[in-house]
Amino acid sequence: MIKYTIREPADGEISRCINILYSAFGRAPPADIKEEEKIWKALIKYEIGKFLISEDKGKIFGIGGVFTFEKVSSFGYMAVLQECRGRGVGTEIFRNLLEIANKMNSETMILYASQLGEPIYKKFGFNRRFYGVMYQLPIQPPELGIVDKEIKILNTVPDWVLVLDKKTMGFDRYNYLKMRIKFDAKILSIENEGYGLLSNNRLGPLIATNLEAALQIIKKSVLLGADHMIMVKHQFLPKRIFELINLTELENRASIKMILGKEINEKVDLLYAIGTFAKG
Repeated sequence: MIKYTIREPADGEISRCINILYSAFGRAPPADIKEEEKIWKALIKYEIGKFLISEDKGKIFGIGGVFTFEKVSSFGYMAVLQECRGRGVGTEIFRNLLEIANKMNSETMILYASQLGEPIYKKFGFNRRFYGVMYQLPIQPPELGIVDKEIKILNTVPDWVLVLDKKTMGFDRYNYLKMRIKFDAKILSIENEGYGLLSNNRLGPLIATNLEAALQIIKKSVLLGADHMIMVKHQFLPKRIFELINLTELENRASIKMILGKEINEKVDLLYAIGTFAKG
């Protein structure tokens, strides 16, 4: 039986947490881990997110996070090192994160689960919504056969982006978007029609009022170095997007959106891609 303590990580432990998160999913940590560390610390500083770790005698072997937007809490960054799985570590971290969300009076809770994690979250009452699937983007920008619109690259978050984002997601993410722009992301936008966030070669979120705007933002992101995106596979996603862009589904990079509590007034038909699924 593993003995451990669950607590918030100290400032100097964040880089270790990032390494554990990537290691747990069999992935190499980012080349510039210091930049990733800045983002984690900013999430904590601006009270957007809280992280918990499981550790014993200085060894960290599990991690999880909760991120709060108005009355909505989103869970992610759930990971336990392989040698410590199956012993209730992840469940106990998640139970403590739920307590944090409840103390913040969250009415709705959201997460993206792996297939292994889905049964655990079902026990807590979460229900499946749709899949998020990571796709590799083409190396060369696609020929779309439509008239190009002006795409602006923004380093501030205009009001129309905030309105469109809240309409789509169902809650206000202003502080989060502002923080992402401050550190590492660019907004690719077609005014009043759609926007995408480009960061670390990933496009997402991508929100658009029409397919043509979404396609052109994807094309621009490829020109700027994007090589992958996490598309949401719901009933409203136009099949034509796969006919016009050569998207390659990446193996073992799918996740399931799950929700608990009050339904959100969201417009998923405007949502083409999410920023991350931080699955567990």
